[in-house]
Amino acid sequence: MPSVEEALEFMKSNDMRWVDLQFADVDGQLRHKTVSARGFSEEAFATGIESDLSEIFGFSGKALTLVPDQDTFARIPWEPNTLRLFSNVFSMPEKERFMKDSRYSIERVNINAKAMGISEVELGSDCEFYVFDNVTGDRLSPERGPNYLIDTREASWNPSPFWNFKSGAYMGQPHDTLYAARVQMAEIMEDHFRCGVESHSHGRSPNGQQRIKVKELGAKSAADALLTLKYVARNIAFIASNVATFMPLPVMGDKGSSLNITSRLRKGATNLFYDAKGDYAQLSSTALYYIGGILEHADALSVFTIPGTNSFRKMKADPRYAAWSLTSPNALVNVQSAVKDEERTVSFTGADPSVNPYLAYAALVAAGLDGIKNKADPGKPVSEDLSQMDSKRMKEMKIKPLPASVGEALAALESDNKFLKGFISSELLADYLEQRLAEQGENERRPTAYEMEKYFNK
Repeated sequence: MPSVEEALEFMKSNDMRWVDLQFADVDGQLRHKTVSARGFSEEAFATGIESDLSEIFGFSGKALTLVPDQDTFARIPWEPNTLRLFSNVFSMPEKERFMKDSRYSIERVNINAKAMGISEVELGSDCEFYVFDNVTGDRLSPERGPNYLIDTREASWNPSPFWNFKSGAYMGQPHDTLYAARVQMAEIMEDHFRCGVESHSHGRSPNGQQRIKVKELGAKSAADALLTLKYVARNIAFIASNVATFMPLPVMGDKGSSLNITSRLRKGATNLFYDAKGDYAQLSSTALYYIGGILEHADALSVFTIPGTNSFRKMKADPRYAAWSLTSPNALVNVQSAVKDEERTVSFTGADPSVNPYLAYAALVAAGLDGIKNKADPGKPVSEDLSQMDSKRMKEMKIKPLPASVGEALAALESDNKFLKGFISSELLADYLEQRLAEQGENERRPTAYEMEKYFNK
């Protein structure tokens, strides 16, 4: 890991004039404060930069400071004289971690894991998102009704030349019109922000969807990497006069954007998920218990992994079921077996890219570790296509869908939250849940375009 001295030397040798201190709010939105590099010294890493964050976190009654994490220093390539540093939020003068800083939740992951004899939790992000030519909406007078227009050169409603792809998955050039932009995003992730990209391709939707898979990193670095991917994609799109969105379901009729989160636990160099003698896909008992914990807490996890009202619309278009499988894409947990034995992972498929990664990743690992502690039985793996399975068969196999709304997910979390203790603070959880409830209430009060068409002449 880089030292403070290395970060300061990089700043000096590259003539950095500005330091961009980045952090996430409760909802996972990236925020920043930019300070002069002149006089930025070791003291800034020790005591931080005092900042009024009441507009972000509400009144706390304490002075708050942004303490930069030297591990995350990187030059912002489209701002060549600016250094990026992710920052932790501390309360002063005690210099204690601020409990509403969601980045602290992901730091708790390794603390809890090490208490169980696990030396490293590694997570990867396989993320879909859209890049559109333009999106316009009537935000000045929302009472006039839903009104927005999406313009993308790849769309079936606006093709040039005529294209007729039902699926955009792995679409080839020239129809993959944003290949060059995606290459640029991937190379910036690797060359400037030290986040390895395993692959990138066109997404499943033919309407401008992209897909980038970030390699497994330590839990905190993995969450940082997803925020960095959003930051890079949005800025590269903006520079090209396009717009990137990580909204789960922006286009009606599409399956929307998914976020698959891969997990692996290590003890030293040993992958704890791999067992050469394992009965199914060479999975160890630790891996099976981890999967069992995820399935046991699946409903409560939904509060963090499909956090918004649009997330549930996406889930209806591309449903997931509380089951695990080597082959079924609709299973909540998939086994990643087509990798080297020591790299064996399991993939959680029930998330979307609108998540706060610090909370979603922490909650996911908390559920898995709880499964290991309690030796949770994941049940039998599913080999059938869950999207084609009838309800009777699902009932026989004790397979259930995820919650259908924010309200159902919140109700599940109310009765199942002990597994989060020691990971997510009560103060942070309260603010986060308040936002989810507020979004649900606002969404329920707004008429939709469909309702206008369906009920206008009733």
